[in-house]
Amino acid sequence: MAFGKVIKLFLVDGTPNGRWICELSNWTGIAYKIPRSMIKESENRTELSSPGVYFLFGYDDINDKPLIYIGEAEDIIKRLKQHLEKKDNWNEAIAFISKDSNLNKAHIKYLENQFYSIAKECDRYSIDNSNTPTKSSVSEAEQAELEEFIYNTKILVNALGHKTFEKYSENQTDNQNNNPIFSVSVGAGKAYGMPTSDGFVLLKGSSIHKSAAESLKNGIRKKVEQSRASGEIKDDVLQNDKLFSSSSSAAAFAAGYSISGPQQWKTEKGETLKSFETKK
Repeated sequence: MAFGKVIKLFLVDGTPNGRWICELSNWTGIAYKIPRSMIKESENRTELSSPGVYFLFGYDDINDKPLIYIGEAEDIIKRLKQHLEKKDNWNEAIAFISKDSNLNKAHIKYLENQFYSIAKECDRYSIDNSNTPTKSSVSEAEQAELEEFIYNTKILVNALGHKTFEKYSENQTDNQNNNPIFSVSVGAGKAYGMPTSDGFVLLKGSSIHKSAAESLKNGIRKKVEQSRASGEIKDDVLQNDKLFSSSSSAAAFAAGYSISGPQQWKTEKGETLKSFETKK
């Protein structure tokens, strides 16, 4: 069962375009959201000389995706200043430190590795790291504390505008009565999907048409071709969750012809997506 969370935001410069400090109630972690242009004027914040993990956000023009670099440092502000000289493809940093100064080198190396793995699995952002970060060895008790740190960090990074560490279908199936999975027939198989806060997600394992009808829109046809070429579709099966702006686009991608998503996506009980979204 999910519980409400209290997030405290402080606009350091009195403007939403400046620096933010973000805290989650009853947690010792603290987040600093800093535009690239304000890194140097953050040197006088002594708390940023602490150990922690940080994320650099930008955009990958080649792959047309948002971009992230995941790092750790024993002196956060010093490392961020180094990135000003070494990297020009980011425009915002979000750094996490502990208010009680209980993060050491092993902890932040563990966190860096875990965040890299989560971001790679979610596949929402291009990852700018050239190598997989090394995972340090920590005790069972330390790991439990760090997993809580990861959980809370994911909440704050999302709240600060980046869903880097959230799967497209994450937290959508906790209650099947409220968030059912819908399906649509695709030849002898089926495609599965669900509405989410981002759009409509076609789920991993969905069947994809073998040959498309002439009526299939060129944009969807091109998406299917690209997915087959990249290995995202293998043996006519979708290999990972895929986000669409509408349920109709997701249905057409799977079925291979123009189709009404609200009418054709149905639960195992036969309820249409349209009925599900409009019922009281």
